[in-house]
Amino acid sequence: VRSRDHSGRWKDTADTVIIGGGCVGVSLAYHLAKAGMKDVVLLEKSELTAGSTWHAAGLTTYYHPGINIKKVHYDSIKLYESLEAETGQAVGFHQPGSVRIASTAARVDEMKYQMTRTHWHVTQQYFIGPEKVKELFPLLNIDKVLAGLYTPGDGHIDPYSLTMALAAGARMYGAQIYNPAPVTALSPTADGKWDVQTPHGTIRANRIVNSSGFWAREVGQMIGFEHPTIPVHHQYVVTATVPEVKALEKELAVIRDLEGSYYLRQERDGLLFGPYEKMEKMVLQDSWVRDGVPPGFGKELFESDLDRIMEHVEMAMEMVPVLKKADIINIVSGPITYTPDLLPMVGPHQGVRNYWTAIGFGYGVIHAGGIGKFLSDWIRNGEPPYDLIECDPNRYGKWADVPFMCAKARESYGFNNVVGYPKEERFAGRPTSRTSGVYDLLKDQGSMGFHAGWEQPHWFYKPGDDTGYKPSFCRTNWFGPVGRECKLVMEKVGVIDLTPFGKFIVKGKDSQKLLDRLFANTMPKVEHVYTYVGVPPNFTLYIHNDTLHAYSLPFPFFLIKSSRRLYAGRAFSLRPTMNVTSSCFIAEPHISDPFDT
Repeated sequence: VRSRDHSGRWKDTADTVIIGGGCVGVSLAYHLAKAGMKDVVLLEKSELTAGSTWHAAGLTTYYHPGINIKKVHYDSIKLYESLEAETGQAVGFHQPGSVRIASTAARVDEMKYQMTRTHWHVTQQYFIGPEKVKELFPLLNIDKVLAGLYTPGDGHIDPYSLTMALAAGARMYGAQIYNPAPVTALSPTADGKWDVQTPHGTIRANRIVNSSGFWAREVGQMIGFEHPTIPVHHQYVVTATVPEVKALEKELAVIRDLEGSYYLRQERDGLLFGPYEKMEKMVLQDSWVRDGVPPGFGKELFESDLDRIMEHVEMAMEMVPVLKKADIINIVSGPITYTPDLLPMVGPHQGVRNYWTAIGFGYGVIHAGGIGKFLSDWIRNGEPPYDLIECDPNRYGKWADVPFMCAKARESYGFNNVVGYPKEERFAGRPTSRTSGVYDLLKDQGSMGFHAGWEQPHWFYKPGDDTGYKPSFCRTNWFGPVGRECKLVMEKVGVIDLTPFGKFIVKGKDSQKLLDRLFANTMPKVEHVYTYVGVPPNFTLYIHNDTLHAYSLPFPFFLIKSSRRLYAGRAFSLRPTMNVTSSCFIAEPHISDPFDT
């Protein structure tokens, strides 16, 4: 043993090395080991939960406005319900349910919209009136409450106990957890493996997973990546015993006052209250992006600033009057990690072999169990178990520079509880360096959308149109104009700016054989076809074969594909594992490096 608190002797080789011992990294170690991968090593630079996990408020919910991530939440909660019995380690899991409170007409519409999406998964969700909200949270002033979205089974868990239970399970199934064992260097080998260097020795790993929380940028920099993650300050307040809470016969449901932009739950016989400030008031720890995380920082906190959240405190006191006379016993102000769009970066990273990420978790506790299972299934089976494209770590390129990252993280934090409309657009940090040659011509002619860093027209204005971005749960101002444009394209002609899309030329005598093998449809003799790639899933390409007739080669094809998977599309096209013998080649004259601007 060459370092204290190891769960076994030092290993020189491993199938998977996980870097970071927060709840997400430990969850992945647990799931891999439980699924039968015994050669799993987790390296933690100081102690488990150091960073963001240990001070988290621990909220758990089945709810998410997106359909895919609801599956992550579901898998997390189902794991947490059984983890104590499985490992013998208490986790402090409370499931009193939760209520999202609507106090405006727009919020009511949002909840009705979410109710139309609830049956995508097996979880229960109910649209309830003010009286039922009061029943679930008797201390609430319902004068302004119009409705609520109630989710049974929601609640909160102790993050430290959760992580220790996952670690106990990981060890029980054969994983090794080493700490303190900081990673000092990462070196790729010629055969696609990694040498992971620590003060205690080097481990040769088949793959590495960066799950290092707000150290993720520093780990990425070891191999030349600048991951767009940034720590932000998040505060929550804990009160002393509140007599009205102590007198209750059952635990209060967790409430989320969306207009007040805060969550509130019971903490023993008191209350725990956590707000999300507006983007103008929230604080980024941008010095860590510039200078790195201070050495030794692990289980430290920032200085609290009650004045910064006082607006939310006052709104909470109006909604829950017992807060007015509650004594504050603790204010926790700690770092949590944000990506520009608040979604984590999960999966294999393009550009290097066998480098995976599980970083950028603004809500790590509720994501940990489900993401651990998701990544474990992907690593073992070679394909993701379900679609989680919004968390693709390759969705950002070099265009996502530090000013963009800071602007978007500030916006995402401040917009935590804004009304979530369909087809939402957010405008901070735009435009990036990715603008086409016709951007200046088009930007004032219509409504611009954002796609993988690019600005692209969504619809064009004509005299008399209601212009601008005006989202709604009903018919929007663009409904008529988009219908008009579709009619023009079907009956006459249209020109579409496809600058954000990848362009590929496939040519050679076996081009058609290759493409017929890859795609769900056979290649047309004229015009075009819209089709899907068979393996791997979730690729969509738009294919032309009549645009390159000037070439004197047989079977030329011009492929146009979605901007979201530009680099992945190229990597897939050249995969050596495809069981196809072909003498065609793929040229990419328009793109030298997909991560360049």
